[in-house]
Amino acid sequence: MRIAFHDFVLDLDQRRLSADGREVHLQPKAFELLKALVESRPRALSKDEILAGVWPGTFVNENSLATVVRDLRDALGDDAQAPRYIRTVYGFGYAFISEALELDQADAPPLSSGWRLIHDHREIRLREGDNILGRTGDEVVILDSPTVSRHHAVVRVQGAQATVADLGSKNGTWLGTTGVTTPVPLTANTELRLGSVVLVVRFATHVPSTATDGR
Repeated sequence: MRIAFHDFVLDLDQRRLSADGREVHLQPKAFELLKALVESRPRALSKDEILAGVWPGTFVNENSLATVVRDLRDALGDDAQAPRYIRTVYGFGYAFISEALELDQADAPPLSSGWRLIHDHREIRLREGDNILGRTGDEVVILDSPTVSRHHAVVRVQGAQATVADLGSKNGTWLGTTGVTTPVPLTANTELRLGSVVLVVRFATHVPSTATDGR
């Protein structure tokens, strides 16, 4: 399983963390902590739960946990005072607070959908499943603007239904005048804004047999 959040992709099977295609080195305990927090999101884990899961069958004190949390935050570029990923739940434990997306790893070729995004006379054809919108990266719908994060938002298409959610972007995702965080349904002929980039949502009932997704 691969899980994307902001600029990162966490591969649980290969036990790897990458940022924009570059591997981020994590100590084994830091990886286990990140895995536990991401898999439990958005629920906060108590210190006892974390100690039992990351150090099974071993007695360690909370100082060891605090050290691993600090190492993990350093690797993610997170700030304990203004966290984007790891929130301290004082007197209890920790929680993963960034929007995260489980990436589809199916081998079947993606199917085109009737959903389109129009940007500056460019038509972006969305596929069934998850479409990551961002500035750079593999399998990303590229929007070349410094106001767009590397992994900015995701549009999830299921037939005639589609939703959009922010992926912890710096400059936010907006549907019309409404800020988007958790998944919100898309409707045709509305404006979707990522940072300063404005796209118009379209839906076509007829889908051509061959499509280019604009990546």
